[in-house]
Amino acid sequence: MRIQRIVIGTGNSAKLVEWSSFLTPHVSVLSLKDFPPQPEIVETGTTFGQNARIKATTYAKALGEFVFSEDGGYEIDFLGGLPGVKSRRILPGDKEGTDDELIDFVLEKLQGVPDVDRRVKLTSAAAFSDPSGQILFEDSNSSEGLVTTKRGPVLIPGYPFRTIHFLPELGKTYAELTDAEHEKFSHKRPIAKKLIEFLSDFEY
Repeated sequence: MRIQRIVIGTGNSAKLVEWSSFLTPHVSVLSLKDFPPQPEIVETGTTFGQNARIKATTYAKALGEFVFSEDGGYEIDFLGGLPGVKSRRILPGDKEGTDDELIDFVLEKLQGVPDVDRRVKLTSAAAFSDPSGQILFEDSNSSEGLVTTKRGPVLIPGYPFRTIHFLPELGKTYAELTDAEHEKFSHKRPIAKKLIEFLSDFEY
């Protein structure tokens, strides 16, 4: 039997919209809002991949559904890979920052740092679990670029670092990509394509 529907295991509305746009033409997609409220998952992993697996398996077993979850973030070389898995909790005292606070924090930390030391990766790691909590598929991918010296003109709510993630080959920030450019340069779309290929061949 082919998988008829999957649940995207995220409470981030921006992630839900993006992954749904990738997957909906190929499989029926549900969100956590289609089910009774679930306890907040504590992401204890030390890598994006570990956190993706934790979310996928936890939601899958709780809901009795096939669940796709993703974790990712910004890895700045000059800051030793931060924010990394800390994601929104890089402010003093591990405070969870707003989009604007996170952007300002990173730009302040890199103030005066030359371009050669502003290298960064925008990374995504994904995992897909069956209802028993067994991981059936996982993958990761990154978009390499530079941290801008000031915030870009476009802010996508829920994705603050895309506003300061500059792609030299295009001369613009990730948040400014057109639909056609996003199709070509998205670091998440290759993961989605591999998942779609997996779903087309998988039977249970």
